[in-house]
Amino acid sequence: MNANTIFALILSATLLNAQEPPRSTGASLNELWSRGRAAAPGPVKLQTFPLRVEDIEHVIPMGMMVHGHVTPSDHLSLQPKDRNAPSDRYEVLAPGDGFIVDIHRPPSGNPDPGVRAYSGDFRIIIEHSGSVYSWFGLIDRLAPDVISAAGGMPPAGPPVGVRIPVKAGQVIGSTGGGHGVDFTVLDTRSTLKGFIKPERFRERDPWKPHVIDPFPLVEEPLRGKLLALNPRKEAPHGGRIDYDIAGTLAGNWYAEGSGGYAGLNRRMDYWAGHLAFAYHHIDPAKIVVSIGDYDGKPRQFWVKGNAPDPAKDSEKDGVVKYELVWSRLNNSGQPFDGLPTNVPGIALAQVLPGRKLRFESFPGKTGAQVSGFTSNAKMYER
Repeated sequence: MNANTIFALILSATLLNAQEPPRSTGASLNELWSRGRAAAPGPVKLQTFPLRVEDIEHVIPMGMMVHGHVTPSDHLSLQPKDRNAPSDRYEVLAPGDGFIVDIHRPPSGNPDPGVRAYSGDFRIIIEHSGSVYSWFGLIDRLAPDVISAAGGMPPAGPPVGVRIPVKAGQVIGSTGGGHGVDFTVLDTRSTLKGFIKPERFRERDPWKPHVIDPFPLVEEPLRGKLLALNPRKEAPHGGRIDYDIAGTLAGNWYAEGSGGYAGLNRRMDYWAGHLAFAYHHIDPAKIVVSIGDYDGKPRQFWVKGNAPDPAKDSEKDGVVKYELVWSRLNNSGQPFDGLPTNVPGIALAQVLPGRKLRFESFPGKTGAQVSGFTSNAKMYER
């Protein structure tokens, strides 16, 4: 039985005693991860990040859309200095006191090489209080004392529930230079305001509506040192993932019949039905159109002229045309190489009543070659 199945059972029990479905998954996450043993809610301070500040080359904030991360990603990525370091080079630390409550070693297999998921990758969840948790991904090795306390090496497959006490700064694993460490902090008492339907995430990634910016939890002088490694200079400095604005094009959309955010039948490429009109994770002035199925692949684009703004596109605007261009803004914050003049494709979008959207992409076409929707247009919903 996998974590999402367990979560669904817990949520079903909750619904039996509720007149309306809860819009938040917070209480069920507490039960899923801490299993009724969570400490009392209270303020939390982080003493470190999962990598020591001297080991970090740069911090990638939340909200990046790339490959199968079609909707804005819910984790920061800490990039180590030596990209060629072996898997035991960088120690992964507990950022604060608490309990390791969940260890997951995902099964191998992923149709999108841009989204890592393989049997050597560990995910760890730490309970810091009755509502604040931290979530780590892409840990190559577990620390020997964590393996011992867990009763042995966790096998690839369903998450293993544990309750292992840890102290801030304690080594819980290690990672190499070929990738960063994914890092999420969440507070189950809070729910992001920019999701029209936060319940969309119940069946997959149920923590997503509760993620928070971790930087305010870090005290000076460490906070300033970490922020200096973060190329995003606008608040929230940890990034943003919730861009839904009712009645407009902005935010996340899901193809009708595709299973919503979770996809259908636990398919690995669940993002194929996703669509997002959002903003760049480092430079939020830049519009990003992120498409789960663009000529058969997930793709992300900027917009020629950086207009029209999806936050201002509404039903009254009718069919809106976006000229898709590809460009690059380095995650280290280096200057981007400018918008190319060629247009690799066109997207048409029309906001409709009832939180509906008609959308179609036209790979390889120019604006002059596209005059309206065809029979290939798809309907999307929030």
